[in-house]
Amino acid sequence: MTSVCILTTVHTPFDTRIFHKQARTLVDAGYEVELLCHHDEDTTKDGIRITTLGTVDSRVERWSHLVKIYQMAIEADADVYHFHDPELLTVGILLSLRTDSKVVYDVHEDYADAIRVREWIPDEIKPVLARGFPQVQSQLARAMDSIVTADLPTANQFANRGHDSVVTVRNFPRLENVEFGEVDGENDSEYTLSYVGGLDSERGLQRMLKLTHKLRQRDIDVTLRLIGPFQNDDVERKAKSYIRRHDLESAVELLGYVDYEDMFAYLYQSDLGLVLVDTARFERNVPTKMFEYMYAELPVVATKSGSTERYLDSDYSIFVSESLRESDVDAVTELLRDEEKRSEMGDAGRQRVVDEYCWEEEKANLVELYDELTH
Repeated sequence: MTSVCILTTVHTPFDTRIFHKQARTLVDAGYEVELLCHHDEDTTKDGIRITTLGTVDSRVERWSHLVKIYQMAIEADADVYHFHDPELLTVGILLSLRTDSKVVYDVHEDYADAIRVREWIPDEIKPVLARGFPQVQSQLARAMDSIVTADLPTANQFANRGHDSVVTVRNFPRLENVEFGEVDGENDSEYTLSYVGGLDSERGLQRMLKLTHKLRQRDIDVTLRLIGPFQNDDVERKAKSYIRRHDLESAVELLGYVDYEDMFAYLYQSDLGLVLVDTARFERNVPTKMFEYMYAELPVVATKSGSTERYLDSDYSIFVSESLRESDVDAVTELLRDEEKRSEMGDAGRQRVVDEYCWEEEKANLVELYDELTH
């Protein structure tokens, strides 16, 4: 059986793209899959062997494990190595040079855009890093057998720099085994706004809290349901401070990580899905949560960026400004109060996902790439 070793130092073991979509698809296609990542313990789930690097509490600790993950990858002796983080580019180069295996670099987003908003990077050097990283990344990635991207604009950037094997595998939702069952601890609010994903400012955390506060000031009985982890302690501290200052303790649910299949049950029992992202940050990078909302029959409320405009239209979404003007709150209020319109938009969004924006259609690109690499 052809073996695949997936490497990540940044992502959790059950990351939606890495584990639930790609790894499970490769197992179903007949590959033996091992995932090297930070986790509490070694385990096996859904046929995927998870081998832990240990646990880390900081970015510096994470970087200290780069040598360790390389050594563990060599020990795995896989036919294909598939790594998911730019900080693993040097590991990928070493694997390419010192093994006969195929090496794949998976680019989740346009990292130049990400650099511009990373809070831990000093503002003084962000412009230089953002300009220089794409060229450095491209040069290092030439050692790889293939590059996988999550969106077409990023794929085009690599192709324009002369890379031949670039495959786009978009992050559309996996519909298999998704059930819309009951959830524990349902709130008593008349309306529920939901968000799925990492919680930080660039993904719209402050805007979601602000919108909830503005709606409740209008006596709209609404709860904000946040499904996902805080990106760091500082983000969590600021968010909880805002919640306390504006008396939102009873209006905000912090669910943390929820397993992929269970997540849809929470969404299905909501009224709107929020994609209030920074427009500059998501000009090219696609916030895949909007497709998950659509499959759960939720109308989408989004800020207008290149990526959201590419996939959303008025049949199943509305756009609001980053500043959340009163007219934007009016539009959200109107949609919440119009149950028939929400139902129509929900039906339209779900159908679009089933017809076009689902992993069941997209996974063929991944399987085809692996067939080419291993035959």
